[in-house]
Amino acid sequence: MTLARLDVILLGLLSSGDRTGYDVWKWLEGHGPWVGYSARTSQIYRQLGKFVEWEWAKPILDQRDSGPDAKLYRITEEGRTKFEEWIDSPYVPSRRPLDPDFQVRLRFAGSTRPEKALELVQIELEYRKRAEIEFDRTFDPVFTQAEASPTELHWQKEWWLMQQDRGHYMVSNLIAWLEATERRLQTLIQSQNE
Repeated sequence: MTLARLDVILLGLLSSGDRTGYDVWKWLEGHGPWVGYSARTSQIYRQLGKFVEWEWAKPILDQRDSGPDAKLYRITEEGRTKFEEWIDSPYVPSRRPLDPDFQVRLRFAGSTRPEKALELVQIELEYRKRAEIEFDRTFDPVFTQAEASPTELHWQKEWWLMQQDRGHYMVSNLIAWLEATERRLQTLIQSQNE
């Protein structure tokens, strides 16, 4: 079974402590944009219900003095095993440079240990460098009418190049961040091993 992005987020959050569905929603509201994902509360509760069915989590009543009691969810050994299998599964970068899968994987799998974070960063870095070299920057006239004037053709080519530059700069910044992060992780790992 391939884990969906919400499954990974839920298992990742539950692996660090018991949570309510509302806790998960609050986390996604604050951090979801940084990992490229959001979910409605109904999706979260529905998925937590499935986790209980699959025995990946168990509900625990959280009695509260003020307000109604809450239902906490605690990860089970089965759920932890599924999460660890996902952490150890091969990471294959997406063609899209800012794909949420990398962000989610880096946030949750990378947080388990520096070596795992370094592995993910190096895989992504190698892929991005290769993709940047192989990227085809040939003008695509798909939005240019056959009877376009020289001025219109010039504009379409310029606009094409501006869009290409945007992508190039985004990927260049990502590569720079990956390289800097790789160095920091290598230094951290080396200092821990001394």
